[in-house]
Amino acid sequence: MTKQATRVLIVEDDPDFAESLMIALGVHDCEVDIARSGEEAISKFQSLCYDIAFMDIKLPGKNGVESLAEIRGFCPGAQVVMMTGFSETALLDKARQAGAVDILRKPFRLKEMFNIIDRLA
Repeated sequence: MTKQATRVLIVEDDPDFAESLMIALGVHDCEVDIARSGEEAISKFQSLCYDIAFMDIKLPGKNGVESLAEIRGFCPGAQVVMMTGFSETALLDKARQAGAVDILRKPFRLKEMFNIIDRLA
């Protein structure tokens, strides 16, 4: 019996960074989709159940925390890991309160991301 690929959503407005993560996660046997905004992430979650999402906190339109709260409203079991290059303690606290399962601080090593996937999948 083969292991089913982990479905991952990358929510990142930097296209180069998002594509790099998608390639790396593909090598890690993940099926990966990309959303460029919080609204797009919400829409994708409404149509497909992802095993894990990696969501940037700073996004155009709805930020990552607002998007996470909305996603958890209709998909309470969603496992969302926030990604940030900033040290905004208040926003990170809100992310945890909204249900973020972990926080990755940019720049991070891919091994950190793989470890989170292996732990949560």
